[in-house]
Amino acid sequence: MNDHTYTLDRWATPDDPEHGVVRFADLRQIERACQGIWAIARIVGNSANEVEAVDIQPLSAWIVSNLLGGVESLCDHVADLVAAAIDDPGHDFSSIGASKEGL
Repeated sequence: MNDHTYTLDRWATPDDPEHGVVRFADLRQIERACQGIWAIARIVGNSANEVEAVDIQPLSAWIVSNLLGGVESLCDHVADLVAAAIDDPGHDFSSIGASKEGL
């Protein structure tokens, strides 16, 4: 089944385990990051595509740049969570977010 073009996982490596343990709290952190990315994408998209529909000025370039920087930061956070989960499946991931925020 993995040889079919629609189901082939091109990112899999031969030593990837079939099953692993993931805490729900960690999935919630990833979900929150995704919700942030969706919200930022919607703000930027609405500003770029619906200028005539809502009588307001489009976002300035520096605001768009800062919002896209936020997306990049959220993606870095998700990548850190995934890397920690792959390297140490039993790891408590709450320390990743706390160390980046200085808590």
